[in-house]
Amino acid sequence: MKTNQSILTLLAAGLLVTGCAKKEETPPPPAEPAAPAVDVAAEEQAIRNRSAEWMNFANAKDIASVIQVYSPDAMTAYDGNVRRGVAEIQAAAEKGAKENPDSVIAWSTTGVRVAASGDLAVETGNITIDPDGEGKKPATTGVFVTAWEKVDGAWRVMADAGTENEKKAEAAN
Repeated sequence: MKTNQSILTLLAAGLLVTGCAKKEETPPPPAEPAAPAVDVAAEEQAIRNRSAEWMNFANAKDIASVIQVYSPDAMTAYDGNVRRGVAEIQAAAEKGAKENPDSVIAWSTTGVRVAASGDLAVETGNITIDPDGEGKKPATTGVFVTAWEKVDGAWRVMADAGTENEKKAEAAN
């Protein structure tokens, strides 16, 4: 009987030790390689360059190149005139070029913020539009905000909005 009891005790102790023993864990699979860090300053400069290129296309009345700056589903909103998609944007640009062939547009970027992901950015700035270049019509000034997205490695406009500055009433003398 003592032998049976000893065997049972050894068996119980063996099971206890086996159950409490540290199990070998399978190491987790190797982590995906980290995405390369985005060079935010370089992306900001790329936006500024693309914006300047866009302005040159606009002043050259190169509507085909202007339209290539926009994403296919882009939208614009200028002083209440909203255009959705490149077809509407192109029609408005062609009409504007035809009605104001001597117009000159200039904008200056006051800020660019690039998302840490490197695929979205917002540009803000000031804009001047002279409807007849050297003509007699006065130029108007305003502000703009442009949302950019990176599509197939190129920065394209997904939304652009602007408005004229409020005209100041001349002081009565």
